[in-house]
Amino acid sequence: MIETIPCPICRTQVEYAIENSPEWYRDPSLPVYRIDCYDKCRRYWLEGISDSHPHIDPSITVFLDSLKDEQRTFISESTQYACDDGILIVYNRKALQHLATDWHYVKAAVMLYGLNNASFRISGSGFDIANMLFFLDTEDTRFTLRLHRAGTSVHKIRSEIYWLKALWNTSRIKTLSPVPGRDGEMIQFLSPKDLPSRYTTVYNWIPGETLNALPTAEKTPELIRNLGLMVGRMHYVSETLELPHWFTRPRYDIDWVTSQVEEVLGTESMDYSVEEREKLSSLPSRFSSFATKQGEGRNVFGLIHLDLAPHNIIVSEGQLCPIDVVHLGFGYYLADVQTASSYFSEEERTFFFEGYQEIRSLPKDYLQQLALFEEIREL
Repeated sequence: MIETIPCPICRTQVEYAIENSPEWYRDPSLPVYRIDCYDKCRRYWLEGISDSHPHIDPSITVFLDSLKDEQRTFISESTQYACDDGILIVYNRKALQHLATDWHYVKAAVMLYGLNNASFRISGSGFDIANMLFFLDTEDTRFTLRLHRAGTSVHKIRSEIYWLKALWNTSRIKTLSPVPGRDGEMIQFLSPKDLPSRYTTVYNWIPGETLNALPTAEKTPELIRNLGLMVGRMHYVSETLELPHWFTRPRYDIDWVTSQVEEVLGTESMDYSVEEREKLSSLPSRFSSFATKQGEGRNVFGLIHLDLAPHNIIVSEGQLCPIDVVHLGFGYYLADVQTASSYFSEEERTFFFEGYQEIRSLPKDYLQQLALFEEIREL
């Protein structure tokens, strides 16, 4: 017999099943309720209480019952868009609280940008609760809104905008274009309903398809070569850009690599063989040797995107446009070269490297060096 309950989010009568948490979740031993709300919220899971009669964590239902209908609709639509983007979600009260809280921030932000009648939803590309990205839709225009992590320095955000503007002004690289608020400021300060203060930025929408969604037939040698050209031009901007004294972004250097390795090796759920652990443990010293040899001259080390994966590159009217620059920081240019080229076949990568080297040269042994950055990226 099929069991049904009212969907705790949208209240539609839905089917459900009690299961163990998926292996990818934080605690697979927890019971979860799988909610099959296909008409509205799609499929998601709610944490349960483990006892002789498992049931949904009461704090979840109490919290949802306390929300306004507008907030419940926002959570329902956010869940729907995330699921449609292939993201599997297990909700606990904390995750739902983040969404409901973000609703207050974005509600306040649209007023500061003079977009009073705009509807909004999460982008559907992920639940990065620290730096959530939203789509804002007016009657005829779409914008993207970034709600920055609490405690983020305003100079760090200013630096991101400075670099984005430089990409266009110096090399005509089409990317995120910041939109001023009603007061003319690109960065808005939010503190709705006595919540902790946070910053937000809004950008013009870039129409097109992400590179990963592009049909295989359209990923031509010319397109791949143009991607290499684009990355080379980005690094040329980084190499030559004069930075103001307040410019602040993270560094992806030996200290960062060491901390990444320590975090991975300290994760109890990761089951490494002796050989794998030895290889991981040696990564900081191998990177240190590389860094000592290369130095940090602006010809090799500068501002990098760090996540030039296909889902962060829009193909818009034939142009390749890098987006999602939350990880922008100082590092070796080879890190970007490795990421951007790694999603292609060996033959396709030659087109990428040809394009890149029209703008900037690569070292003779760059393939061996890229192997090191591949290990780092896999952390």
